Amino acid sequence: MAVVSVKLEDVYRMHMNDIYRYLYRLTGDAGVAEDLTQDTFIRAFRFLDMKKSGLVRPWLFKVAYNAFIDWYRKRKREGLTSLSDEHLDISVATQEPENHLLDKEFWETFEQVISTFPWKQKNALLMFYVHQLSYEEIAEVLDISLSDVKSAIYRGRQKLRVNWRSEEHE
Repeated sequence: MAVVSVKLEDVYRMHMNDIYRYLYRLTGDAGVAEDLTQDTFIRAFRFLDMKKSGLVRPWLFKVAYNAFIDWYRKRKREGLTSLSDEHLDISVATQEPENHLLDKEFWETFEQVISTFPWKQKNALLMFYVHQLSYEEIAEVLDISLSDVKSAIYRGRQKLRVNWRSEEHE
């Protein structure tokens, strides 16, 4: 039994920050993201022993995504978004201030540009660029086909190019 609890602790330590950041990006609310992160790991720990072979990380993103969807449905379609610098995947301690500022500006522009994208495109782009999940992992998390993921990312990239250029000209 002690071996299982150590494994659960390791899984939590290894993935908690990524899951929190992902949920924070989806909700835009630190408190809600914390609650959903806790809910994600409670759900995951119940079924981790039954999890068949495969990678745990994409499976945790799927559990987090489902927890978010449940929360979102309860809110009756209120607004979303916010990718503030508080949760960016940037290590300020190892980065020079000017590079940190450029990264912060980049992610703020990224947030603005994708905020109006369709849900599937926005989510696929977040998982691909921010959390570096593979196409296969994104398909598993969102429970869509691989071709849908490729299409969402392709179309999202096209919109990013067009919208990013318009942001630069404003």
